[in-house]
Amino acid sequence: MKKFIYKIIPVVLIFITFISCDKNDTLGVSRITYYNEIELIGDENYVVNNGDPYVEPGAIATENEEDVSENIVITGDVDTSTNGYYSVSYSIKNVDGFSKVITRNVFVLPKDRSKSNIYVGTYTGEVSTGVHADATEISHLGNGLYYCTDFIGGRYNIGFGYGPVYKLSGYFYVNGDGLSHNALIINSVWGNWDMHSPTLSGTTFSHGVSFGGGTIRSVKLIKQ
Repeated sequence: MKKFIYKIIPVVLIFITFISCDKNDTLGVSRITYYNEIELIGDENYVVNNGDPYVEPGAIATENEEDVSENIVITGDVDTSTNGYYSVSYSIKNVDGFSKVITRNVFVLPKDRSKSNIYVGTYTGEVSTGVHADATEISHLGNGLYYCTDFIGGRYNIGFGYGPVYKLSGYFYVNGDGLSHNALIINSVWGNWDMHSPTLSGTTFSHGVSFGGGTIRSVKLIKQ
């Protein structure tokens, strides 16, 4: 019986030693992942005149302080024959497969457009829920590109009391004759809205807005 025990013990010890060595092979092993840094060259909001070529400004990227800009993948088409908003994305992936994406907003605008700051300010909204003071702000981002914080004049934010997240914000331009304006994109929590029959009298903007082909809501924005 003793002889049998003596023979078993060395085998078990050898097996334990083998397992222990195998585990030790992975102890202290670590790997550092360097995430990419990527940034746009030029403006985030890029304006190009209708009919002019779109010249891609590009972007730069680094990984562990090394320039890897040549690995950037650019996606998105810009049709400079059609006024509107276009999104151009820049993505980069590091050696471990982690990716990062940034976006440029490209706006194709008519050459005959206003670049005046007269429209900048705070506006009262006249909508179906009433007359709402301080309903929206309009700012001029430069080169005839304007930004509106609420195209629906406070209908949801103030009228229904839903709060600022329900504003309809977006970008627009004013035609050169100063008699009308056009939305480039209208954002909301529901998705993008459409603008209908826009007119402009001085600094009073009138238009309709709708979502998904639904009811057109009449809006008047009056500068305070």
